[in-house]
Amino acid sequence: MDEVASFLADSVVCAGFDSAEIADLATICKPVRFEAGEVIVAEDARGRELYFIKAGRAQINLSGPYARDDAGAISKIVPGEVFGELGFIDGARRSTWVVAIDEVEAIQLGWEDFHQLTQSNSRIGYKFIYNLALVIAERLRDTTMSLSNLLGVRGR
Repeated sequence: MDEVASFLADSVVCAGFDSAEIADLATICKPVRFEAGEVIVAEDARGRELYFIKAGRAQINLSGPYARDDAGAISKIVPGEVFGELGFIDGARRSTWVVAIDEVEAIQLGWEDFHQLTQSNSRIGYKFIYNLALVIAERLRDTTMSLSNLLGVRGR
């Protein structure tokens, strides 16, 4: 198993994949690197790439690529996590900035290649999108709890 496939096999987004499905997915992924401080995703840009962080950290910002003192920072992305999932799925403009904190090594998956792969293997598509939906649901739940805490609102 090559390095990309080995990394993907441990990703939550690839849970339940067999080795052949991992290998097929790995063939359409591309290793990418970003320098510390480099913008990986720009707010309002179009892009249908999903990123898996292999090494380094990135920060999701609301207030621009060069926010100081974590102003506007939503979260940090660490190895093993993914980002870019909303644009990957719907192709809408990006809603935040993602900036490399350290040198970042990532695996990039483009929608067009993914879509083409799933035309010949719908099982990969189903598993991948299901697992990605679980990631999005967890993030939405965390965001709802954070907003509730910020507003001082508690459910009864």
